Amino acid sequence: MTTRVGFAVLVLVLCSSSVARAKNVDSRIRRRDLGPESCDLSFVESRNLSFTAGRIQKGSVCGGQCCDDEVEAVLKQQGRRDFIALLQHNSRSLLGPINRTSAILQNHVWELAKQSENKTLHIFSQVYYSMAELSTKPIEILYRDIRDYVKIDPSDQKPTKTPSDIVASVNQFFTELFPLAYHQQTGLSSGDFTHKYKQCLKDNMDVIAPFSDFPKQVSDSLSKSLETTRLLLEALGIGMEVLNTTYALIIDEHATTNSECHTALLKMTYCPKCLALPKHNRPCSDYCLNVMRGCLNKYVAELDLPWNVYVEGIENLINAVKKNSNEGGTNVDIAIKNLDVQISSAIMYSMEKIKEIDSRVKMNCKIAEYTKTEESRTTETSATTESFSKMRQSNVRSFSHFPTAHMSLFLSTMTKTKGFYASLADNLCREESFAEQKDKLCWNGERIAEYTKTVVDVGLMQKYNPEVKTSPNSQHVDPKIATLVDKLRHVHYMAVKL
Repeated sequence: MTTRVGFAVLVLVLCSSSVARAKNVDSRIRRRDLGPESCDLSFVESRNLSFTAGRIQKGSVCGGQCCDDEVEAVLKQQGRRDFIALLQHNSRSLLGPINRTSAILQNHVWELAKQSENKTLHIFSQVYYSMAELSTKPIEILYRDIRDYVKIDPSDQKPTKTPSDIVASVNQFFTELFPLAYHQQTGLSSGDFTHKYKQCLKDNMDVIAPFSDFPKQVSDSLSKSLETTRLLLEALGIGMEVLNTTYALIIDEHATTNSECHTALLKMTYCPKCLALPKHNRPCSDYCLNVMRGCLNKYVAELDLPWNVYVEGIENLINAVKKNSNEGGTNVDIAIKNLDVQISSAIMYSMEKIKEIDSRVKMNCKIAEYTKTEESRTTETSATTESFSKMRQSNVRSFSHFPTAHMSLFLSTMTKTKGFYASLADNLCREESFAEQKDKLCWNGERIAEYTKTVVDVGLMQKYNPEVKTSPNSQHVDPKIATLVDKLRHVHYMAVKL
């Protein structure tokens, strides 16, 4: 009997001990799962945060044991920075191709103009050698103006020349060329014309018409094609300006206001850490969409449609500059490549019609007047031109080809950006490192589970967004955004006028 009692007591003691140990283990598990010691210290320390185990006050947004209000405030700023970084990455992916295309197109026109200039100088040194030296400066000025025409001030995206400037430049070139050409045909053995006589020839260009309508053909061809190219360059600059300015406006807004969005970003990105959720703590993609669309709605609503219209304008401009013919006068390659031939044709015309021209010259400027101090001009010029010709011959080469492949690829890229602003939130939430794509076991803003709230579309429907409430002043358009909208629409307006 005693033995049985002793055995029963022993069993009771062992059972009590097991129960006690089980309770202690369970207590430690609960403390590990629910107490501050279960927090991700590496996450906290990497952001220069700290907490005191056992004494931390749960934050008012996340309500987690790992973050008090002070920690949440820091994480809210970190969430804002993460958001801005994603936006920057997304914008740069489009800024890069636009910037490269602008540089490639401008460099191509510059190179083309330089090659045409060399060909023109070469023709003068070979065919019109007696006027080659004195025609060098007018030729260089003409081609300088052509290059300047597609030069855009990067500080304000404004061109340095107007359409009328290129017409004036061409007319000035032929005006300077006339006394030289007329002298070559009538006064080679009589020295140079006096300054007064040269000026008379220039002043009566319209009446004498020594080059027929060649100056008008050249100015029309150059002004239309260069204007189309420059419109494209300006349009590319406007695209970069809109992307950069939008990004800057978002940074500025999120640096000072938009606390509703900041809170939503904190809740979406860092509350799982504050709650010490070990797995599947990335936000659900639909949850991410609601938060991001709410934060970006102000910009999407105003810029999406104007951007789509802008892209259509870019498409029209690219198709205009890359035409295989110059039927519409928009192909700058053809215009510049033909320039040396057109100039030569103008001089040949004046040679063929020299009797008629000479008659009109004498009618308006009387008999030619020559200087007495430059009687050796012809011999000196010929000698100088010979060495000039040898120098220029080495620079003459075939024209560079239009970057057709690059422009076609860029056109395809731009076409795909229609809806860029409307799909901006989708692109951000598509980052696998940022949101869970499967949308089953993920952070839905309350727990690890499927996100079941309605995903609200962009635009006016955002007033029903369950995650980010529409700002009371969202109906007021920011003047800076309104300016961007005007610029985007202007690109389309100018493109359809071609």
